[in-house]
Amino acid sequence: MILLMLLTLLLIGSTANAQLSHRNYEVEAKVHYGYMYFQNDEYHSALGRYSRHTPSYEFSLHRNTYGEHRWEVLHNYPSIGLTFYYSGFGNDSIAAELGKVFALYPFINFPITPGENSKLTFKLGVGLSFLTNKFDPKENYHNYAIGSHLNAAVNLSFEYRQRIVDRLHWVTSAGLTHFSNGATRTPNMGINILSVATGLSWYLAPPKAHLDRRLRPKNYLFEFDGKRHFVTDYQYTLGFKDMSQQYGTHQYFFVHDVAANFMFQLSERDRLGLGVELVYDNSDKITKPDWDMYLKPGLLISYEMLFNQASFMFNVGLRNNVPLNSPTFGMLFYQKVAARYYFNDNLFATIAFTTYDIKADFISVGIGYHIQHKYYLPTHEKKRYRSPVFPR
Repeated sequence: MILLMLLTLLLIGSTANAQLSHRNYEVEAKVHYGYMYFQNDEYHSALGRYSRHTPSYEFSLHRNTYGEHRWEVLHNYPSIGLTFYYSGFGNDSIAAELGKVFALYPFINFPITPGENSKLTFKLGVGLSFLTNKFDPKENYHNYAIGSHLNAAVNLSFEYRQRIVDRLHWVTSAGLTHFSNGATRTPNMGINILSVATGLSWYLAPPKAHLDRRLRPKNYLFEFDGKRHFVTDYQYTLGFKDMSQQYGTHQYFFVHDVAANFMFQLSERDRLGLGVELVYDNSDKITKPDWDMYLKPGLLISYEMLFNQASFMFNVGLRNNVPLNSPTFGMLFYQKVAARYYFNDNLFATIAFTTYDIKADFISVGIGYHIQHKYYLPTHEKKRYRSPVFPR
């Protein structure tokens, strides 16, 4: 998760050439009131005692983009920044088993309905959190939610912002905050808080206006000679899983994941396609001793959001959950969220968080290779893709 934090910080650093007074900094404070809930699984009865309403607080520093770089224009001038989050989970003895949480996470806030005086946005934040209490087989054996002090923090929320005066805005939001260690230390059922929030935001200096879009000519895909293109990428990642909850000692097992994606460019800011992967999970040798073959192929849908040299990759798919030589058929629905950083046009590093049925499976890191392929449309198809700027 540290690499995910660095990914967003790289977006901030990539626009670090302007003077402080021209950077559209904004400070924000919000109060949350939410409900803690836990998934209905084998530990639901134990974790149900923690389901409750709880307040929390956050303080954020924004940098509102204004079109200095092309990716800012393509994503409708998002804001990027850093949020500090705190919650005590309540004041009774049961809440004391969870302790308190302190989180720090970078975020990017995408406008959905951009406007001068009011706008609706979507906030995505990923970072680190510290929980003061964790599971202990003797001292805190009820706490199946969290198995380590250090965890990931994920925030997904919709925000509405309304200008009060020139530099002051009222902010309200509704969303989900999640804390988990990605199964690197078990038990790890995670903590989920659904909350609504309200607060105020203040520009440190008069905000800088967006650069006129006409200053940057619009790019049209495939505008010159009828070419189109698609991309393929190939990656290998290595993850590990903790099985201490099942076996009483800290036993870690490596997970090898090889994947390939075939994707078409939707626009300058995103791609969509299909992928295949092959997973070899060493823990299956313990949890599935009757299997003869431990390779698990999968088929997935891939969507990538592009930000200059960085990107976010989102996958949903089905993975084989029975031995390859089994006469029966069984598939597991899983999800994957990954961050990428492109060193050049081909080579990239990635960190991925894989879940199944919305439960953490493993975190992995790796490297990949990206190839762009170009091809010509058939002659009768070229007329449909004439450039509005350079008609032929």
